[in-house]
Amino acid sequence: MSPTRRVHGDDLLYRFFQDALESHPDLFAAVPQLLISTTGVWLPLETYRRWPVLLPWVVRDPKCRGNTRRGVPDQWSSPDARGYLRDDNSLVKSLPRALDVRGQRGSHIHGARLGTEFVAAHIWRVVEHADLASRHPILNTFVPNLVWLPQQVAKLTDREGSIVQRTVQAMAYALYRREPVPDHLHDVVEEAWAMLPEPSIGIDPLVPGDLNWFQPTERFYATRVARLQAVTTALEHLERGEPIVERVVTRRYAAGLPTVSADARHDLLAHLRAFAEHP
Repeated sequence: MSPTRRVHGDDLLYRFFQDALESHPDLFAAVPQLLISTTGVWLPLETYRRWPVLLPWVVRDPKCRGNTRRGVPDQWSSPDARGYLRDDNSLVKSLPRALDVRGQRGSHIHGARLGTEFVAAHIWRVVEHADLASRHPILNTFVPNLVWLPQQVAKLTDREGSIVQRTVQAMAYALYRREPVPDHLHDVVEEAWAMLPEPSIGIDPLVPGDLNWFQPTERFYATRVARLQAVTTALEHLERGEPIVERVVTRRYAAGLPTVSADARHDLLAHLRAFAEHP
């Protein structure tokens, strides 16, 4: 006798939206944008202007957590062959953990902080590059490529070419594409945008007051500065043949950096120095 199949409520919610939006596009034409506007939380334009790539030394590697049943050790936060810290999206997800959310006054999310059911969703997956967006160190934490969504809504954006994915891409493009960035980051930002296909769908005009925004503090930005300086300083020490401190972001990252090839460390340092010029 086959085991009893169980149905989970969250899965039903996901399937309802998936089937409804794809089977009845005319009936539900306004739903994708309303869904993202109501449930999504964005990083503000100020953050994009100041720190368009939040963790330029981090890249996503879903396999870094290993598999205890198969005897594969946990390698989260160890450097890859290029020196980038390997993350399973944990660092990205936790970026705004201590930040309040500003939404429409009186809304359920206004003045709150995110709980555990939210996902740091990458808006673009397939891009003009051999790797997926999250596997590319610039696009992984490129502010326009990130929105925090409830898990079941985020799953809808993962369906390549889906109406929800195309809608959130169009929203991100409209929000950030024309915003200025510091001169020293112009080339990096343009490199990122060049890899992101332009939206293939039109949306209604966006009203910032209708969206949900994180409210970064100066401490949030100071932490970005400190973490970047820790990585660049460690790479500079290694380039001079000097030892590094016990902890560079994590102890595992500090222990692994000396094993990365000198050429790869040199390239990573050159890449990160551009970001280190933040005012």
